[in-house]
Amino acid sequence: MRVATRVSAVLMAVAIGTAGAVSCGGSDSGNSGAAASDRTKAAASQSSPSRTRTAPRAADLPEHAVTGDKRPTFGAAGTIAAGYTGQEFLAGLSKDWKLMLDKPVEQEMPDGKKRTYVNGSGRNGVTISAGYADSENMSSLLCRTSTDQSNEFGFLAACTGLDVTGVDHDKASSWLKQAKKETDSLYEKQVAETGNKKEYVVSGVFVSGPVTMILHRAYDKYSLRILGGAVA
Repeated sequence: MRVATRVSAVLMAVAIGTAGAVSCGGSDSGNSGAAASDRTKAAASQSSPSRTRTAPRAADLPEHAVTGDKRPTFGAAGTIAAGYTGQEFLAGLSKDWKLMLDKPVEQEMPDGKKRTYVNGSGRNGVTISAGYADSENMSSLLCRTSTDQSNEFGFLAACTGLDVTGVDHDKASSWLKQAKKETDSLYEKQVAETGNKKEYVVSGVFVSGPVTMILHRAYDKYSLRILGGAVA
């Protein structure tokens, strides 16, 4: 059975539930999307090494924002936690932010391996993309939003609330605030120096439990990347 088919079976209920929530127009702002069942199943991460890239050491990663040419590279994202599908987290995130999830799609990676992605989009240009390194375990989450949206920080903060055992959500929230402040400051400095509004900067890297987080800013977009098993 193809990977995309298996992931589709796991997440189809999320897509259906999201469609219903959007059609009703309701949003429960108090729902963080945390799922007790996924927290119980989540264990230590199991990395899936890339054939072409080596995972960097945490000590070698930048602690503060850097320009795009100095951005760190990571090994291929591995399973965030054994048994973690992210199904209920994505359902909560979709309900809160009125996202519509697409059917899973399979893509071939540079190393020749295939990976499944579940993409979604919502109002004001917010988008998510959840990656799966194997048949059902989530390996990455990418959240994007425009810099000119008043609630962009709230959306990105919700993404750091990934319900996985070992992630310190208080520290993740504090890191995101600092990361946004530093990337905005560096971006504005670069634009002032070059006159080019399409500058590209990235934050320092945050590692907590089984995940690695990094914030990108390119012109008018923020991209928060959450990876599993990407740091040695």
